[in-house]
Amino acid sequence: MIPDLPICPPPGETIVIPAPEQTLAEGALGFVLEPFQPLREQFSAITGIGLEPDDAWPGEQGRTVRQMRLARGDGQAQLGYLAAGQPGGRRVIFLHGSPGTAEEWDRFLLDVPVGQYHLAVDRPGFGASGEEPEIDLAGQAAAVAPLLTAGGTGAAVLVGYSYGGPVALRLAADYPDRIAGVLLIGAAADPALEETHPLQQLAALDFFAGLLPTELANANAELMNLRPGLEELTPDLARITAPVTIVQGLADTLVPPENVGFLQAHLPASPGPRVILIEEADHFLPWTHADLLRAALGCVIGDGKLPSQSPELPPSSLSEAK
Repeated sequence: MIPDLPICPPPGETIVIPAPEQTLAEGALGFVLEPFQPLREQFSAITGIGLEPDDAWPGEQGRTVRQMRLARGDGQAQLGYLAAGQPGGRRVIFLHGSPGTAEEWDRFLLDVPVGQYHLAVDRPGFGASGEEPEIDLAGQAAAVAPLLTAGGTGAAVLVGYSYGGPVALRLAADYPDRIAGVLLIGAAADPALEETHPLQQLAALDFFAGLLPTELANANAELMNLRPGLEELTPDLARITAPVTIVQGLADTLVPPENVGFLQAHLPASPGPRVILIEEADHFLPWTHADLLRAALGCVIGDGKLPSQSPELPPSSLSEAK
């Protein structure tokens, strides 16, 4: 059984969620399999195997979860996203990792709490948002920015997972008046921790990139450029005014826990980010710890520092259609 979040720690504090108790046999098996953990995480991230949708998801698509399109306003392909909940309610925007799609947030699009409007984005180059990637964080933020005021007024809450984490931070730094809170889940942040594998460089060559599925080639392109994007983001973290909550698995080998210390050092110190560390948890928290993440999102929404209004984007950016 996965423990729920017992209480919202105050901003600036850190709590550790203990791992579930294991039998002797389970502990022995975990010890044997531990050396293979990085390979298993890489395999799941690339193939999606082991990251199955919620059982209720297929029946809910098109009924309570709507496929939407939004003009990006920069001449590029439209931004695709899934919407569920109450239009006009508190907008919560979910940003997936790399590779990924909006459907990976299925557990957060079902049974949306009253008064909330959940929007799960297909980032540029993935899902319904075209085949052309946007390889820098500033461009990612600009592409998503029209959603900050789509479907209502008031500032939005951002939920960023993995690569979606720095996209959320870039948005919070670039559009501080439009962001009410940020929830980071296994988020990359420290440029020093980003390394490019020789196989990534090989896969980036035109010949090999053409052999890969489009979403894998796009993922490789944006990951190859993540380190300079994080270097540009680092000095701007200090100007983020929205409260930030960080959830991190301590057994994550794809985005290591050291990223948390980096964020604590570079985000504003007062009050500082709320940090929730989960013992023995890997990178795939939206699948393995969905209930805990819902509780953490409730903490973000309930921080009591959510602006009620924010500047509207130009009307030309908000031509929304199903």
